[in-house]
Amino acid sequence: MQHRAFTTRYGGLARVLITKVGVCEPVTPEEAKTREIKLVNYSAIWDTGATHSAITKKVATDLNLKPTGIVEVRYGNGKSTTNTYLVNISLPNGVMVGQVRVTEAQLVPEDNVPEENQPQLLVGMDIIGMGDFAVTNANGRTTLSFHIPSIKEIDFIPGAEDHNIKATGANRHDRRAMKARMRRGR
Repeated sequence: MQHRAFTTRYGGLARVLITKVGVCEPVTPEEAKTREIKLVNYSAIWDTGATHSAITKKVATDLNLKPTGIVEVRYGNGKSTTNTYLVNISLPNGVMVGQVRVTEAQLVPEDNVPEENQPQLLVGMDIIGMGDFAVTNANGRTTLSFHIPSIKEIDFIPGAEDHNIKATGANRHDRRAMKARMRRGR
């Protein structure tokens, strides 16, 4: 599998992580070579709190999707029964995630966003979990970066430890003792 990544930088601190994604009917790579596929681009919210990805009724209608079943979904206000569909989702890095079982959801409209740019898809942990997902907020700007497939663990503890040791001006013996305490969680 090829390694692919994308990075989205926002103008300030983002309260919602949104990118463009493509959605089409569920096709295999072989089918895509032999017939024309209608890939439609939508704004998508990346949500680590969602176990599965979801689409709006608009996406289902635009692509003339047929429900594949009904499932009970749970969310902050309770639970409901909704349609499921199979789709392919094209991520901003060009990776096509095929045969994704999505639920139909009504997404809360974003403030000050025109109707045509409202998010119509929610990318959940079923897709996020296929790769490495990082969100940083350095210098008052949010950056989302995603790499598929997963290649490494990101651990901020060593950098924080080094910073704290340098900031305290501790001598070599004190630094070793502080690192040992931090590793033990004290």
